[in-house]
Amino acid sequence: MSLSALKLMPPSTALPLMARAQILERLASEGEFKINLLRAPAGYGKTSLLRMLYACANQRGQQAAWLTLDSSDVDQIRLMLGLRAALKLSSTPAPDNFAPLQQSQCTHLFLDDVERLDTAAIELLFSLILQGSPPGLRVFLGARSLHGFSTAGLKAKGVLRELDMQDLQFTDAETVRYLQHAKLDLQRDELALLQHASEGWPAAVELIALAWRRRQGRTQHALPSLHNLHDLGEYLANEVFEAQSATVQDFLVATTPLASFNAALADAARNADDSAALLDAIRAAGLPIQPLQGGWFRYHPLFAEHVVLRHRPAPALYLRTAEWLSAHDHKLESFDYFVKANRVERATDTLESIMLQLRSSGQIATVVQMADRLPQDIMQSRPALAATLVAGMVYTGRHRELAERLEQCRRCSEQPFADPYYSEVVRGLDPTCAFLNGDFEAATRLIAQNWPLQQNANALDRSALTYSNVYACLWRGDLDEAAALMILARRDCGITRSLMGVGIVHFLQAYLDAIQGDLAAADRGLAALEQVASQYGEEVPPMLLHLFGGGLMLLVKYELNQLDTIKLRLQAVDGIILFGLPWESHISILLVQSRMIAMQQGAHAARQWLEAHIVGAGRAQQLPAPARRVLESELARLSSQQEAPGETLGYARLLGNGAGQETYLAPCTEIDGGGIAQARLLIYTAQPEAAVERLRQLLEHAQRHRRVWRATRLQLLLAIALERCGRQQEAEPVLAAALAQGAQSGLIRCFLDEGEPALALLRGLQGRARHVLSAAAMSHLEHLLSLHDVPAPTSPLYDELTQTEAALLTMVAHGKTNKEVGDALFLSVNTVKWHMGQIFRKLDASNRSQAVFNARQAGLLPKQ
Repeated sequence: MSLSALKLMPPSTALPLMARAQILERLASEGEFKINLLRAPAGYGKTSLLRMLYACANQRGQQAAWLTLDSSDVDQIRLMLGLRAALKLSSTPAPDNFAPLQQSQCTHLFLDDVERLDTAAIELLFSLILQGSPPGLRVFLGARSLHGFSTAGLKAKGVLRELDMQDLQFTDAETVRYLQHAKLDLQRDELALLQHASEGWPAAVELIALAWRRRQGRTQHALPSLHNLHDLGEYLANEVFEAQSATVQDFLVATTPLASFNAALADAARNADDSAALLDAIRAAGLPIQPLQGGWFRYHPLFAEHVVLRHRPAPALYLRTAEWLSAHDHKLESFDYFVKANRVERATDTLESIMLQLRSSGQIATVVQMADRLPQDIMQSRPALAATLVAGMVYTGRHRELAERLEQCRRCSEQPFADPYYSEVVRGLDPTCAFLNGDFEAATRLIAQNWPLQQNANALDRSALTYSNVYACLWRGDLDEAAALMILARRDCGITRSLMGVGIVHFLQAYLDAIQGDLAAADRGLAALEQVASQYGEEVPPMLLHLFGGGLMLLVKYELNQLDTIKLRLQAVDGIILFGLPWESHISILLVQSRMIAMQQGAHAARQWLEAHIVGAGRAQQLPAPARRVLESELARLSSQQEAPGETLGYARLLGNGAGQETYLAPCTEIDGGGIAQARLLIYTAQPEAAVERLRQLLEHAQRHRRVWRATRLQLLLAIALERCGRQQEAEPVLAAALAQGAQSGLIRCFLDEGEPALALLRGLQGRARHVLSAAAMSHLEHLLSLHDVPAPTSPLYDELTQTEAALLTMVAHGKTNKEVGDALFLSVNTVKWHMGQIFRKLDASNRSQAVFNARQAGLLPKQ
């Protein structure tokens, strides 16, 4: 059994667990909270409670899943793979697996040791639970801490319930029951003393009882008062560890440093052959050791931490452990022990032996984290590791470090007799670094400079430059060159057998199809990528394969007006944003989100949402200049729809004339960037003649480069501009051409998103359609008008407020405090707080200001 498989099973105990009826009843109540968090320091029985709930769910015939987290799950890819394995997801392709966790049939998910994750991984975990898991799934978390992650908003919405140390400590009655359960007979005064000494701390009760059993009949009332971990550590030293024989103590010192072990590993670590017998003796003595599956064990964390702290393991112990794990095909786990043994070369050898496997399965963050534990100068003698580490900076969002790592490789490549690996990785990823910084000219120059030299490079670094070359051709509009290079890209992908490469190749082909107006082919190509993602879901999380193509997928489906699919996928998209998406893919997602908000809540709400994202990203310095320009262009489009002349003029000055921006076009700028935003602003700032001239220039450029999707949008805008100039006769054939291409390509949103000016032209053409349009274009025209004429959904955006909630929220909107609201409505402050929690849940808000804003947007309160 693999060590990772042990994480999918709850730990066992030597004795049956004592049921804690009141807590179990609170946690087991169905349908109350989606997330149940047990947060308390070590020793409060979190794992035991999760185990009992897990067993109860299985006894009721429900499908329960378990995952014990550890430090390796800081790699978000490993975390997602672990979740997929725990939720028993099928590798059979499903109709929609962009959010694959939703496929699970499990009803209960138990996640233990959540504190082993870092803040970013905890954010991803909660995002996946809230956005990507089945609606009926109930999740139970055990954690010492969440490293600053705030759950206040989730509590306010009624999504999360938390039990803390006060909830989890033993009551007097539970202490009595535990002692009876442990067959320890104490007098009433002794019970009172034990409860006083332990202060209800379950671990203290357990360990004091263990020592008392040994001492019973020989001394009384000699127990200390335990107030913290230090006191408990002293107690462990005096009453548990030192009470064992010298042989058992030596065994404990040798095995408590191990995360988990079996008898064979314990023999190897101790350089002995009696571990099986000693394990039996330790379990019989009731020491805090937990059996796992397949003959593996682990100690109670409190006990293990205490022994390791007081009895520092010798490096030789770690070395023997690492060598046994490595010899038994547990190389990933052996790395940690080689590092602890200060055997850096052996640790590096181990990492190099598994890094290609980890890289091909997308677990590059694990490689980066492992490499971070090695000395920096190790890279000077390990070129393959240096190359993988640099690639890891791309896929883990550590883009700032990418340039530094590349510079290190560059210096190494300039040394006499340098390994060619260094120069190959620099040539392969230099253009990628330029793309990530939004410097298209530099990327193009570097590709042209490096391409001849890279043809004899290793397959991975050669493929990296091939993918960049295809991408650059698509940005420039050199479509024939891109199609020819796609042959090389597929060849290199086949050689490397990299699933990440498969994702990139599918994305590039879909982008090529979309540019040329074949959105159906692009949609099929991205669907094929989804099938690959589902087929290999146990090796690579599907979202990772969408790292580059996820934004394009949403753009294509949005253009095809597949709005129901868009809604589902946007629910899952928050999780992949945490992976550190390339800016272009991230911006594409934000654009689609903004336009969906505009459809549901209006242009004003979409503008506020988008402005908040721009400000947040600006503070974090995450937006290169082209990305900011794209978002500002979208804000300009929204302002023109609101008919706000002052703001529209402001954006016109901010964005300039857009000259030359059509030279390089990313997917997020294909149909609404590269000068289109500036041309539209000319229309809505009373400069239609200037708009006509600029749009003709852009249209000529798009048609020359066969950018059909883009050309269709330009033709529609040109028709609007001509109509504004009073040149209706010229506008009609231009609009007819746009409709003809729209019908052929299935384009929907580029017509509807232009709003009333475009719809007015379409309606005006409707009566004369049979004279100027083909049958297909006429059908497309009717379809567009029917989509616009469909009434908006009548279902409310939020759940209806009660009369009390509405009155309370109205007073909050006027700045009243909870006390003032309570006095006016004859309610206690606690009752007001309860009502506010209900309001937050119904309005999807986390604070009073957001609740008031959402209520106004939904028409539940008058707008200011």
